[in-house]
Amino acid sequence: MDDRRLQLERAGGQTVGKLFGYNADEYKRAVKANKFQAKRNKKAGYETFALDYPLLRLGWGREDVQGYVKDRLGIDMSKSYCPVCPFAGVCSPQPDHLKRLRKYPDLAARVLRRVTDDQNAEALGQFNARLDEEPWAVYRLQRAYTAGRRPECHTAHGDRCSKPECRDSSFKGTVYRSVKTVRTGSRSEVGTFLHNAATALDRPVEHSTNAHGAGINRVRTRVRPDAKTYGAVEDFYVTAPAGVQDKARSGFAGVWAAMTAGQ
Repeated sequence: MDDRRLQLERAGGQTVGKLFGYNADEYKRAVKANKFQAKRNKKAGYETFALDYPLLRLGWGREDVQGYVKDRLGIDMSKSYCPVCPFAGVCSPQPDHLKRLRKYPDLAARVLRRVTDDQNAEALGQFNARLDEEPWAVYRLQRAYTAGRRPECHTAHGDRCSKPECRDSSFKGTVYRSVKTVRTGSRSEVGTFLHNAATALDRPVEHSTNAHGAGINRVRTRVRPDAKTYGAVEDFYVTAPAGVQDKARSGFAGVWAAMTAGQ
């Protein structure tokens, strides 16, 4: 059986089509896709797929699509993108790009990791120099890792259950976080403040370069005994560029007080 007959059988004898979400602002992408599809058809000797571009037919640009989604679903639709693409910061609006990096800090860290792993000393040097020019802050970060529910609890008690006996420290529950600004100043000033605080607390200053070449200074006051055991808290001070807003998860204060009572 040749490929065409096999394709027709799988499709129930109907023509198979592909729908692309290219909007009216992306006409060149559709032209390029048609060109590649024509080459595939020529190689196969028949039309392998019928390409269609509904948004182009409607004449809808990106703003039209976003407005439609907003009106129908009440959602502000953001543009998808690859965080490690070198064009993400120049071919898309900067505010949108930075917003995504804030929303997905783990992906932003991967971008910096690539620069570090490549030992791009010049780029890292300029990055460090820019950081020196910015205002810095000392932040206090607190995290309370509650124990999660056992699988059998979900089956027996449904979506919600507050029984302590249904919790297991080997399962991750809800993580309650809080961040507060303790001190602001230049990079050297907040660094000195952190070192003085470490001396007063009789704690070491940890310096990590795992995230990026600039490194992070941190002083821990409460340490989780095991990263895979829940029902524990951690509390530390860290220096970083200023600008992070004070915030805490709803219910944080109560959970923190309960988990640290008597400690």
